[in-house]
Amino acid sequence: MVEHERRHEHRILPHDLRGRVRHGHSLAIVNISATGAMVEGGTQLRPGARIEVYLERDEWRRLVGAIVTRCVVATINAREGIIYRAGLSFTERCEWVSETATRRG
Repeated sequence: MVEHERRHEHRILPHDLRGRVRHGHSLAIVNISATGAMVEGGTQLRPGARIEVYLERDEWRRLVGAIVTRCVVATINAREGIIYRAGLSFTERCEWVSETATRRG
């Protein structure tokens, strides 16, 4: 079976990068590129919704607009409850993503 690759950009595994939806819910960044990200969190994100996401490191924070392209239940367990995995498409290209990843290793 041949799998179709939806990604148009090279994805980077984040190093100490955190995310937060504007309303305060934390997100774990699974991978990220200049045009989008795969995130996980305890809050369901509605596909098609426009959201604002803070991407943070200890020394900086950036606010990025995004559209939720998909959201599924990733895991269900007794300790954390339901964890959702969502695909985000940034509303503007974020060239700084690959630049900061390159500098950090």
